Amino acid sequence: MILQIRAFLCVIEEGSLHRAATRLSLSQSALSRQMQALEHEVGGKLLERSSTGVQPTTGGHALAARMGPCLASYDAAMLEVRRIVCGASKRLRIGYVGSAALDYLNPALTELRQAYPAVKLQLHDLSPGEQISALRHGKIDVGLMDQAGDLLALDFSTRRVATVPSLVFLPADHSLASRKRVRLAELKGEAFVSGLECDMPGYNRRVAQLCRKLGKFRVKFIGQPQSLAEGLELVANDHAVLLLPGFVRHRAGPGVSLIPIADETATWNLDVVWQRGKVVEPLSALLNALSSSAGKQSHKRKANLV
Repeated sequence: MILQIRAFLCVIEEGSLHRAATRLSLSQSALSRQMQALEHEVGGKLLERSSTGVQPTTGGHALAARMGPCLASYDAAMLEVRRIVCGASKRLRIGYVGSAALDYLNPALTELRQAYPAVKLQLHDLSPGEQISALRHGKIDVGLMDQAGDLLALDFSTRRVATVPSLVFLPADHSLASRKRVRLAELKGEAFVSGLECDMPGYNRRVAQLCRKLGKFRVKFIGQPQSLAEGLELVANDHAVLLLPGFVRHRAGPGVSLIPIADETATWNLDVVWQRGKVVEPLSALLNALSSSAGKQSHKRKANLV
């Protein structure tokens, strides 16, 4: 049907079956049969034939007006799909949590740019919740987020990049602020900064789970900061504590102390998430580069413990 419609549009453009057949590299009889089959499909005449050529009927004009844009959209979609299948997509839209950029994303992007210099990278610093929404609406191709991979496994393809230890932000004048490590049990009775579920899905549940399992206490949450900076302000000014993944260590601010958690199983997952069936070559290279970055970070942590 698509070939017949293309041929029909060519006939209208040329105004002649003979010229259209030449342009399409068909015999005139073969083109005539295609036009007859198309007219049979729509149930009426599409072309008026005369000694000077052919002209579209009212139905022919209607078909051309409607199918011309449809074919243009179809051609554009097929071109993009071919690029994706061949790994030649011109852009890769990446969402990420900013705290994970230094250790994991930036080294991976260096590798990716070397392997695919023609690919345009669009980077979006987004919370996990914002990344999930962007993935669902097709605004990003891949997301790098913490603790959300398990929640998305049914809808998206996911891969674990790293499992990292926890740390806690304490007020600078806290009695534990000078310690090299702190056990979760020592934080019993503290007020923990809450996370917005829309921005950090699963965060509060993970904190409560860790405190209950390893600290043997029920956590008390306060506040609902809109950003990490606001969360650190609550720590500094309201004598709260904030439990986060280890890669957030670069985001410490004034008035707070950052202490690693001693409990070895108090860990967080860093996951990469993407639309099912969309693993083009640049994306595949990014996934491999992220795994490489994670391996190097794991080696550094082990070396620091020695």
